[in-house]
Amino acid sequence: MTARRVVYLLPDPGVPVDGTKGASVHVAEVCRALAARGAEVTLVAQRCARGGDPVDRVRGAFQLVLLDPGPLPRGPGGDPARIAAADDFAARAAEVLADRNPDLVYERLALFFGWGRSLAAAVGAARLVEVNAPVAAERRRSIGLVATDVADRAERAALVGAKVLAVSEPLAAWAQGRGAATVEVVPNGVDGPRFAAPGQRAAARVIRRNLGLLDAEVVGFIGSLKPWHGVEILLEAAAELAIGRPRLRVLVVGEGPGRLELERHATIGPLAGRVSFTGAVAPERVPAHLAALDIAVAPYRPGPDFYFSPLKVVEAMAAGRPVVASRFAPIERMLSGAGVLVTPGDPGELARALARLLDDPDEADRLGRRAARRARRAHGWDRVAARILASAEPVRGDHSTVPE
Repeated sequence: MTARRVVYLLPDPGVPVDGTKGASVHVAEVCRALAARGAEVTLVAQRCARGGDPVDRVRGAFQLVLLDPGPLPRGPGGDPARIAAADDFAARAAEVLADRNPDLVYERLALFFGWGRSLAAAVGAARLVEVNAPVAAERRRSIGLVATDVADRAERAALVGAKVLAVSEPLAAWAQGRGAATVEVVPNGVDGPRFAAPGQRAAARVIRRNLGLLDAEVVGFIGSLKPWHGVEILLEAAAELAIGRPRLRVLVVGEGPGRLELERHATIGPLAGRVSFTGAVAPERVPAHLAALDIAVAPYRPGPDFYFSPLKVVEAMAAGRPVVASRFAPIERMLSGAGVLVTPGDPGELARALARLLDDPDEADRLGRRAARRARRAHGWDRVAARILASAEPVRGDHSTVPE
C-alpha cells in the first residue's frame, strides 16, 4: 500500500518553515518532493519564518498547519516551557491527524517530543522517524539542558522499536544503539535543476558587481555561522593566501552567533578589506550566491562526532562549484571524488588546496562539472522522497513497547 496521505510532524520550534537555515530548507524540500510524487502532504509545524505563508516556490505544494506555542525562553531555564509546548503540540496534532487520516506519519526527531508512536497508532498509520541530529546531546552541548531525564525519556519513546531514516551513517549507528528497530541512511538532497539553471550565472554576476568582486578570485562559505562550521579556519587560510594573491577575496553568506568574532577576525592583517559578509539570504537566492564563488569551502572543525549530512556541500555540488571540505566520512561519501578533502582544522593544508585550484582553473572546472553530475544522479530530493515512500511500505502501526 503506497502512502498517499502523509502528515509530517515538525515539533521543533527552532526549525521554522521557510526559514533560511538548512533544517528549514530540508523540511520544505522533503514536503515538496513527496507532493511531487503524488502524496497529499500536510506539514504540522510550530513556526513559520515569514508569517505563515511559504514562498511561491513551495506555496500550494503542501498544506501547512501551524501550532505556534508563542514565545519560548531560549536558555536551559526555559526547559519547562519547551516541555509544555511539546505536549501541547502533541495534543493539537492529534486533532489534525484525526481529520487528515494519514497513511504515513513522518516525524522529525525533536527535543522533548515522544508522542509520535501513540499519535500514529491512534489513526492506524505507518510511522517513520527522521533523525538529523542527536537532539538532546546537541542541545546539552550548544545551549545547555536542565531537564535531561525528560529529554532522555522522550528520545527513547521516539526511537525504541521505530523505523528510522537517518541522514548519515554515524546517526544511523546512534539511533540503532538507542533501540531503533531498523535504520536506513538517507542523506540530504538538492533541487539540482534550480541550482544549475542558466539564469544563476547572470544573477551571480550582479552579486559580484554589487560586492566589488567582478575581477576577484572568490572563495567562500554559505551556511550558518556556528562554531563547528569552522569559518575562522577559512579566514586563516585566506590570510595565508592573501599576501601573494592581490585579487583574492572571501565571501561569507550566512548568519549566526559567530558573526561578530568572524568580522573582527576579518579586519586583521592581510584580510582587511577583503572579506564580504552578506548575512543570511533566502533559500531562493542561495544558488546565485553559490554561482558567485570560484570555490566553495566547508571548513568544519575537527571533532570525534561528526554526524552531519551537509546541505551546503551538496548544494555547492549541484551549482557546479569545486568544493574543498574537511575530511569526514559523510562528506567523503557525499562527494565521492568530486571535490578536495583536507585535514579538519588545518588552515595551511586548506590554503594549499585553494591555491592549487585557483592556479589550475581547468582542474577546478572539471571538479565542478563532476560534482554537478554526482549531485544530479545521486542526491536529488526526488530520490529522497522515493526512499521515504518505499520505506513506509512494509511498516504499519508501530506499537512496540517502550521500556520504562
